[in-house]
Amino acid sequence: EEEMEEPTCVFSGMIWQGGSVTGLGYFTEGQEKGEFISVFLPNGSRSRKYAYYGDPPLTLYREVEVEEEEDKKIPKGPPPADKGEGKDGDPEEEKEKKIIYVPIANCNFQAEWKEIFFFLFVTVSEDRDPTYQAYPINFSTTYFPAGTFWFFSRCKQPLSIQFGLDKGQLPAGGQSMIKARLDEFGDLPMRVFQSNGTSNRKVYSTIWNHNPRTRTLVFFLPKPNGVSVRRIVDVVQEEEALGLRPPKEDEEKEKDPGKRPEN
Repeated sequence: EEEMEEPTCVFSGMIWQGGSVTGLGYFTEGQEKGEFISVFLPNGSRSRKYAYYGDPPLTLYREVEVEEEEDKKIPKGPPPADKGEGKDGDPEEEKEKKIIYVPIANCNFQAEWKEIFFFLFVTVSEDRDPTYQAYPINFSTTYFPAGTFWFFSRCKQPLSIQFGLDKGQLPAGGQSMIKARLDEFGDLPMRVFQSNGTSNRKVYSTIWNHNPRTRTLVFFLPKPNGVSVRRIVDVVQEEEALGLRPPKEDEEKEKDPGKRPEN
């Protein structure tokens, strides 16, 4: 198996809500350097993994086709259908549009994070273009291992949770990582309570399935008279990232196989 150059990090992500962003991508070495690779972010599950060789932050771009400026626009040539019919059309005459790369969001990760996962939040308004914000987390399996649940609260009130054999408090806007421990019946009960004056009111209760090969992101979202829960389950397994490249020495050999190594 061919050995690949180790990237700065491997990343994956998802759209928090709404449809995918057309033309989304990144440059493998950052700052419009290296190869531009298109990225597809699903809504509700993790994307495939991508390799990044640049420095933090990871910048996401939109690939946009625009018309050339009027003073630079070249007159139209024959339409594409006329090619191959004996006319010597100049390809340069047909270049009416060009591709530009518009940065839309920075993903600010820490240099020691070797794998990241980010959520892309899209804000849409009627009077301006959409705005984007990327929120990354450390997704390394050494930091967030299989069998672990990572809880995030987006509620404005603190929550109390009972999860398997564990109990704890989740502050407003807080987070907590808990290793799943099944109860005496082999179940993984999940109960959430909200403070109601002097007592706690149960706002969520269920039993979750547990696969020790998975890790799960759990979000508690506010709703009238309670919380809603969103889960993203990830199966921990080997997966080759798109954008990996051979070491630079190997690239030079491919370009000039007859070149002798320097002594």
